[in-house]
Amino acid sequence: MRVTVLAFCLALASPALAQEVAPAAEAPADKPAKPFSFVAMPIPVSNPAIGNGLAVAALGLYTHDQASPPWVTAVGGMYSDTHSWAVGLGQQANLRKDAVRLTLGGGGGDFHLDFYGVGAGAGARNRAIPIDQKGGGLLAEALFRVHPHTYVGVRYRGIAVKTTLDLSEIPFPDLQLPELELDSASSALGLVAEYDSRDSQFGPRKGSYATAQWLVAAEALGSDFDYGRFELAANTYHALSDKSVVAARLALCDTGDGAPFYDLCMFGQNNDLRGYDPGRYRDHTLASVQVEYRRDLFWRFGAVAFAGVGGVAPSFDKLGKLLPAAGVGLRFKASKAHAVNASVDFAFGEDSQAFYFYIGEAF
Repeated sequence: MRVTVLAFCLALASPALAQEVAPAAEAPADKPAKPFSFVAMPIPVSNPAIGNGLAVAALGLYTHDQASPPWVTAVGGMYSDTHSWAVGLGQQANLRKDAVRLTLGGGGGDFHLDFYGVGAGAGARNRAIPIDQKGGGLLAEALFRVHPHTYVGVRYRGIAVKTTLDLSEIPFPDLQLPELELDSASSALGLVAEYDSRDSQFGPRKGSYATAQWLVAAEALGSDFDYGRFELAANTYHALSDKSVVAARLALCDTGDGAPFYDLCMFGQNNDLRGYDPGRYRDHTLASVQVEYRRDLFWRFGAVAFAGVGGVAPSFDKLGKLLPAAGVGLRFKASKAHAVNASVDFAFGEDSQAFYFYIGEAF
């Protein structure tokens, strides 16, 4: 599992570690609240970029009121034998019977990574240079319900990254990074919208979940760059039987011309195309689609099979060859009260493969 400072920090800043909150089922006012649930998972790390090590992610879930989903507190960290490390903390709270959703989180770390360049062609040649990234991230969001299942609000995201690289090891001119981007910050503020009709927070069997955000980074906010970033993701879930579910996901991303290399759209940040090294394929636009079959097996165990395609390009109208991906996974229900799975996936792409360990589902 290969991650960047940005990806790890922002993932840990999202309290549910790649999961958002779904509406809670109505319950009688006199029904006692569910007890506090705790889920923790050790995540082995082994790859040439950051070496061998261990990551740990933990979730605390607890009920604030019966008309809202549980509040979520998340904490995580990792360390490897190449002295790469990261830590993160996040909180998600649901107030006024789920009419208000608040998210706050942040993290920081130091990673020794591979940089493949920008563009589909750079990723396809599969040649990288080692870089060191030190940085941190902060995420704050407030959403307000404006219609059943529909929320709108504001989001702030700040990133500070210091990158160093060995200029003597650059095999291609396009791997040279602009001086401004080596020690810089991106500070962005914008609008976010969410539609959520899922029947469950962590193990949905029906419904849809879609998010859209438009962030603008500007010098007035303390950013070193001026650019916009748009993201859209839409998931849908359909139960085939009591033990099986089909889930599908569409993801789109577009960043402006002024975006630094570490904030371009890339595979590996949001499980949008499992099977490729995070950051190997990055550019100003990204598009992907995935389908996943989920099946309960026995006791607390389950399994999944998935497939998808996606690509990156300078703009959507220049998307060319799409990258294929497929894989299988094993699930263990770590929390029966909230249906939270500990997940392990093996995925392969056109010329690569990867293991994924995480809490919750990929989407």
